[in-house]
Formats: sequence, C-alpha cells, structure tokens
Amino acid sequence: MYHIIGLLILFLSFLSIFKKNIEKNQLIVFIILSFLFILASIRYNIGTDYPYYSLFFESVKPLNFHPNYSFPSNYMEPMFMYVVAIFKYIFHSPIFYFSLWSFIALFFFWLGIKKESNNYILSIFILYCIFYHHYLFNTIRQGVVMGIFIYSIRDILNRKFLKILFISLISSLIHSSGFFILVAYFMSFIQFKSRLSLILLLIGSILIWKSGLGEQIFTIVALKFQHVIPNLYMYVKVFLYDHNLTQVTQRLILLIPLIYYYPELSTDSRFSKLFSIYFFGALIYFSFGFFGLFITRVNMFFRILEILLIPLLYNKIKNNNQKIIVQFCIMIWCFTIMTWLYYKDAYYPFKTIFGNFY
Repeated sequence: MYHIIGLLILFLSFLSIFKKNIEKNQLIVFIILSFLFILASIRYNIGTDYPYYSLFFESVKPLNFHPNYSFPSNYMEPMFMYVVAIFKYIFHSPIFYFSLWSFIALFFFWLGIKKESNNYILSIFILYCIFYHHYLFNTIRQGVVMGIFIYSIRDILNRKFLKILFISLISSLIHSSGFFILVAYFMSFIQFKSRLSLILLLIGSILIWKSGLGEQIFTIVALKFQHVIPNLYMYVKVFLYDHNLTQVTQRLILLIPLIYYYPELSTDSRFSKLFSIYFFGALIYFSFGFFGLFITRVNMFFRILEILLIPLLYNKIKNNNQKIIVQFCIMIWCFTIMTWLYYKDAYYPFKTIFGNFY
C-alpha cells in the first residue's frame, strides 16, 4: 500500500514533465494532502510512539485550574498538552487528537510548499516517502514543528527576525525542536565561498565524530544542563550508539550533487540561504554521530529542506530526457528508503479503524 500511494504521486510528478501546469497545481496538492490527512487520521496503532500518544490522549483530563490538576506526562511541551486538555471538554477519543495534529502539520506543510517550492508535486512525493510516515505517524510533535519550519522559510529568507523569534518560541512550546527555527535564521546568514570549503568542513565534522571529541562535548553539556533539559540527558543514557554505514552513505549521496552544483546554484540567494541551513544540519549530524536517535532527529529537522532544495535543483534542468532520468533516480532513492516500513510491526500491515491494508 505504501508504495502504491507513492507511485500515484510519482505518476503526477512524471506527468508534470510534459504538462507544466501540473507542477504547481494547487488543487492537485490539496487533494493529495487531504488524502494523506485522512490516512493519518484513520490509522490505528501505527507508529512506534502510537501507544504512548494514545495513552496520553486518553489520560489527559479536561483543563481546570484546581491545585491538584496535573498532566499524565512530564516529557511533553506545555502547548501540546494544554491544547489537548482544552479540547478534552468536547472530544474524548484519541482518534480526534491524532487527526488534529496531523491536520495542523499538513496544513503548515501545504502553506510552506505553496510559498517556496518550485515543483509542488515533487516536494510532496519526497515529503511522503522520506518524512511523512515517521514524523506524522510517530514523532508527532516534531512533525508539527517541521511543518511550521517549512512555513517560516519565507520569513527566514526575508530576515524577519521578530516574526521568526515569535514562531520559534511558540513552536518550542509544541516540541523543543522549535528552537532550531531560530537557529536556522542565523545559519542562513553564513555564506560559503567555494566547494573546497564545504568539503573541508564536511571532512572536519566526520573527524570530530570519529575522534570522540564531539561525544565528550555533548556529554558534558547534557550532564551540566540535565535539570534544565532532562530529555537531553535521557538521550545520553539510553540512546548512545553510532550512525550506521547506510545512514552516512545516504547523507553523503544527497550532499554530493548539491555541493557539486553549489558554485552555479549559489548565485541564487534563495538557494544559498537554504543550503547554508541544510549544510550546517549535516555538520551537526556528523560531528555528534554517536548519539544515534537524538542526532538523527536533529538531522531530520534540517533534512526537511530537501522537499525544497531538490525541486530547486531539479528546476534547473531544461531537457525533458534528463528530467526523466533525475525523477527515476529520486524514485529509486525514495522507494528504497521506504521499504523499511514493511519490516516494522508498528507500520505493517497498515492498520486502520476499518481494518488492515497490505
């Protein structure tokens, strides 16, 4: 089922090579995202974190100001909890809350893609294959913030600091990764002079990882601020493991064409700013490569920019035959990555409130 949906989106993307009006057709985008919203809403026990969120949604009591009122979790951000508690006066089923947060995430992705993407359909195809299942089915709070991040890109590029500060603060109340929206704003100011500087920084980050220096720095910070950021300390205790070869190879394969074409593409200030944010996300990923889960989530936050950067790179291709080849390569990459869904009981078969789909 997962690949069938991907093929349908890919078919539209392929069709857009010959019918340009499809590339940025808002009605098609609305229909696809509406379908993905329905899919996220009717799922049942799909996603590693589904039981955790389901229990939370069931356990939260309607909000009141009694001194003894408390939330069933200390590890969720306040706005996320308060929104659920307020709606608990009306809706009690966890299904509503899975639907609500999926709608919010996809709504912001829709707004962001409409504003920033050069090819709506290709952006949605990458979003679906690489990010949708993990960040709307699993780490729901971060998925919402990633959608807000894509929505805020225009303001980052236009240097609207106060608005970005506000968006970042509000997002941080939904998930702590909202802080990275403000970080991205400052990253966008950094300009790289050449491919050589990019390559040297990349090699340097890998050396920091393999030397253990990054691990020492991260551990010291996590221990020192464990009372302020308890989740950070938890990652040190529980999720201390290296990246695997597949993860590192995939990251490098994605970076190679962007670095190779950087001198040509960087004449576009929009690409230059987006790539600066994306590249620094990669440097963080490699430098702290021993905290697998934590750094992977940081990495994926910045990797969401692939839904904008890849269409931007793709848009530079004028020859239709070359576009077909590039779309084929993107398909191989996306569909290969998506095969992991079939090896996880938490994702396959796709269970819904109406039954299972294979």
